[in-house]
Amino acid sequence: MTVSVVRPSATPRTETRPANAGPARSRWTSRRIRNVAIWYVVVAAISIVAIYPFLMMISTSLKSDAETAEFPPSLIPESWQWSNFLTALSATDFVRQLGNSLIYALGSMIANVVLCALAGYAFAKMRFPGRTVIFAGVIALLMVPAQSQIVPVFIVLQHIPLAGGNNLLGMGGSGLLNTYAGLIMPSVATPLGIFLMRQFFAGVPDEYLEAARLDGASHLRIFASIMVPLSTPAVATLGILSFQSAWNDFVWPLILTTDTDLATLQLGLQLYSSGQESETNILMAASTLTVIPMIILFLAAQRYFVGGLAAGLKG
Repeated sequence: MTVSVVRPSATPRTETRPANAGPARSRWTSRRIRNVAIWYVVVAAISIVAIYPFLMMISTSLKSDAETAEFPPSLIPESWQWSNFLTALSATDFVRQLGNSLIYALGSMIANVVLCALAGYAFAKMRFPGRTVIFAGVIALLMVPAQSQIVPVFIVLQHIPLAGGNNLLGMGGSGLLNTYAGLIMPSVATPLGIFLMRQFFAGVPDEYLEAARLDGASHLRIFASIMVPLSTPAVATLGILSFQSAWNDFVWPLILTTDTDLATLQLGLQLYSSGQESETNILMAASTLTVIPMIILFLAAQRYFVGGLAAGLKG
């Protein structure tokens, strides 16, 4: 007796989709495109508002005296007056003020980076009594407005003992007023710099330090040979922020210095604009020249800036 097994024929599987799947997907796609388009329009509008004053500064720096008096002002000059930049160099004592700004900005940047890196390493990788309390005090200083510190810092610098003719009690002289040291000292070891470096160093694995200690390396050797090479993005970020803060600073040099020989570029622009022979196109040409070093610095270090700032804030 033969038994035959009849297998059912395989029937193809058919997927059933909702009848409204196509329209729903189309609505989702169109809504996404609309949201992206709105986002781009908003970003473009904000960018135009932000960059328009900068473009007008460059445009005005290339205009003649007659064009600067026109209203409404045009964005593209009729005649390009490149000689305005040469006039700005002589009319504003630009070279001397550039040297003062470089001394102030570079001195602040170097001192701030070195001391903040050392303090950040100590807070991140060293154990000592009161570390948490001291670091909490540093964080608290971030909440203190810089404007409220101007008068106390001015008084302290004025009464530095044995400086500027002062005696041991800090009396009788001018202290560090009208000096480069007085300009730079308030920018040294800023709370923001200490916080950024501490957060970055905290993210470095302790295994690196333990291996170095097994080889007999001291904290200073570990800092110089291991931590500094690893912290290039954070150092570049802090350097840019420090340089920019000092380069653009107007209030502190105005308060501390009364000698025009120590005037920075920002003070020089104010002195020229308040003079009787000031011209708008020459003032804008000097302002354009003042901005160029910051643009060059940022372009040279931009690949470190965003990554270093993000790593410092994240820790």
